[in-house]
Amino acid sequence: MLARLRNIRFWLLALPVAWIAMVFVSIAVWPEPGSASPDELASEVTNALRAHDFHKLQPLLAIGGEDVAQSTTDQFQSAQVERGSYRDGAVVVEYTHDGTRAEFRLPVEFQDGRYVINPVVTPRG
Repeated sequence: MLARLRNIRFWLLALPVAWIAMVFVSIAVWPEPGSASPDELASEVTNALRAHDFHKLQPLLAIGGEDVAQSTTDQFQSAQVERGSYRDGAVVVEYTHDGTRAEFRLPVEFQDGRYVINPVVTPRG
């Protein structure tokens, strides 16, 4: 066994196999985008906007990816996010900006068994 561990051919075979196995395991445990329920989605969106963290918001988006998440969180840099809830088919984020209270509505979609937000309005039909 010790001779096998000192053999360079063993390591040239073992390391790529281990690397490929690690990649497959990482892909298998990667979380699905979105949330299991609309209320959970509202909570996650609110927390991401409150923290100004577009990396937390990005996996909750139906479309758009990093650019849309960055743009959305940038709009809340100077705002105080108070709370968020799921109402009438949308995540409604209540916030205060310069002493003025307002709401930001993000439509919710059900895709592949998960709830996601779609900040970009897309035509259907």
